[in-house]
Amino acid sequence: MKLRISKYIILVLLNKRVMKKIISILALLLNSALGYSQETINLKIIPFEFKNQNFYIENVFDNRQDMVLGLIEDRFGENVTLNFEYNTAATIKKFLDSSLAKTNNRSPINLRIHSLKIEQGQTSIEKITARAYLDLSFHTESGEELYKVSHYESQEFLLTELREINESHEQRIRAALEYCLWQFINAREAGTGDNLQKGGGIDQASFAGEAASLEAFIPLAQWHDMVTYKRMTDRYNEAWNVSYTGFLDSENDLIIPFSIGYGQSTAKSDIVKERGYNSASAFALGFGLNGFIKIIPGLYVDLGLNIPLGIEFLRDLENRKSKNVLIGIAAHQGIKIIPWEDFGIVIGAGIFQRWQTSMIEKRNFGFVLEVGINF
Repeated sequence: MKLRISKYIILVLLNKRVMKKIISILALLLNSALGYSQETINLKIIPFEFKNQNFYIENVFDNRQDMVLGLIEDRFGENVTLNFEYNTAATIKKFLDSSLAKTNNRSPINLRIHSLKIEQGQTSIEKITARAYLDLSFHTESGEELYKVSHYESQEFLLTELREINESHEQRIRAALEYCLWQFINAREAGTGDNLQKGGGIDQASFAGEAASLEAFIPLAQWHDMVTYKRMTDRYNEAWNVSYTGFLDSENDLIIPFSIGYGQSTAKSDIVKERGYNSASAFALGFGLNGFIKIIPGLYVDLGLNIPLGIEFLRDLENRKSKNVLIGIAAHQGIKIIPWEDFGIVIGAGIFQRWQTSMIEKRNFGFVLEVGINF
């Protein structure tokens, strides 16, 4: 009988292990099906010093509608959702208790979290911006709002520092919490002084600058990379250009992208003969300033001014070869359409003007058609 009971217990334990494995596999499959895995963080308990404070945090309430902290990219380039390891309210309460311990001579304050978001994204050709956004309010035990504050805590990293970024998200949350507490303390001190009376009395009217530090949440602007092919035609030449453009999309009046291109042109035969040559071709790199004016999402006015540098290869009527250094100035105006922001086709059209040290043409204007990809 004892042997049978032991075998039964062993089978039950084995079944539990099997069930745990099955549950783990199902959870993994579910995450894969949703397209995202999960990563958890926890706040390090590192106290910061508040002198002569006569309040403590009695309760922390999480009033967020979206309980996910954010969507980030891990070191393998995969998207993962970020959450606290434990309950958000309990995690923040534990962290604040280390600096504002409950004592009999301190008054209770309730904290309400309205928004807590973590973001990271490429914001320049070589940098990623990581930031935490915190929106919270301080309340009396009876529910009266004393002060509301919101804050961004941002930091820039190189594109190669993805591991350092992921390990530092909790530091920015802690820094944002400390900033918000200091704002509350400074607002209290700017009033009549000690408006949190010992024994629980609170003078709400003595707060100065209530809600003076509010910053609305605006998502990080999205970085776009584009590789495009341009076909250019004018009176003298047939030309093409391949270029890379990177820019940070925003609602600003003028967006300044980073751009570099390489092009080749071939002079039309009748023009070449008029200039006393048998053939002429040129290779040039373009450097300068571009500007995008955003009309609506996906539609931009494209303005540019650049300095083409290159070499012109010439063959005269007696087949003698020569070279000519090209330098000049060029401008262009047009429109650029990016119908799908994350990935898709780029279409553009415009006109250009050019002045350069060519042996075939010194000044010129023409038309440009552009097609490429955005990624």
